[in-house]
Amino acid sequence: MIIKLSSEENFEQCFRVPNILIDKYAKEASSVYLMIYVYALRQADLGKEGVTNQKIADALKVNIIDVVNAFLFFSSKGLVKIHNFTSVGDAEFDVEFCFPTKAYKTKTEFRPSYKTSEISRHLENNPKVKQMYEIVSRMLGKNLSSADTELLYSLYDFYGLKIEVILVLVEHCISYGKKTLKQIEREAQKWASVGVDSVEKARKQIKKKEEFLSYAKNIRQIFGIGTRTLIAREVDYINKWQNEFMMSLDMVKKAYEITVSQTGQLSFAYLNKILESWHKSGIYKVADISKEKKPQTDKKKSNYDFDSFDKMAFDKIKNS
Repeated sequence: MIIKLSSEENFEQCFRVPNILIDKYAKEASSVYLMIYVYALRQADLGKEGVTNQKIADALKVNIIDVVNAFLFFSSKGLVKIHNFTSVGDAEFDVEFCFPTKAYKTKTEFRPSYKTSEISRHLENNPKVKQMYEIVSRMLGKNLSSADTELLYSLYDFYGLKIEVILVLVEHCISYGKKTLKQIEREAQKWASVGVDSVEKARKQIKKKEEFLSYAKNIRQIFGIGTRTLIAREVDYINKWQNEFMMSLDMVKKAYEITVSQTGQLSFAYLNKILESWHKSGIYKVADISKEKKPQTDKKKSNYDFDSFDKMAFDKIKNS
């Protein structure tokens, strides 16, 4: 239950938190990451200096690695900037909080409701639309309900997909066991957002998805994740590794080994920074990583000391 704010609330006892933190990233970030962000933001709001990552970890009774990973995550989302990064081994750096320069707007456009008479009129005036209904009904092996009829029409009218694209979409969804119009609509939203307006683009979209599913399946095996469902944040990272960083499975495996060696656990944010640094350095083969090894330099002693090989992976993060 949500209760409205009291008009007598003393807002002087509050501090600013960016809307986008909750509106967009509350579902992506773990509860620990959100707690770390809000706590650190409050310290900045109070003007406190010298609040280290270790002090944050101690105050919240969390692992120092969680603090580092939280800031790495929010850095990737543009909510903080990391300065004076020397090495993950020291686990200390300066954090600058960033508030969006433009107001963040949540999506307010919803699928319209169509009257049965309106849909019937279009079926009469457009034989192709009528034929689409007949074909989809046969594909699904059932008579379409009034809700199905309305939703199917929205794919054509609201999402703007061509009839031939809708048929390819339905066939694709059924092949993956998605046989309800609600499930098909969710996929239609994705297709519409990336401009799938032809059968050729639809085929490419399907191929891209199949390649991603294969890539993600292999990564799950490398990480030993098993059968649990990947959360949205993890899917975003994997998509970035494949389509933006263009990293092979061998490179992801090597980054995973380094991550576990240094942190003792799987961390998508930590692993992402390794792959990002290799991508920026133009390193795409495991054999080329050792060629980039830099001379050993003096380091502070800590529980997270890097050797020169592992430190190289993070050099590119400095002052990002």
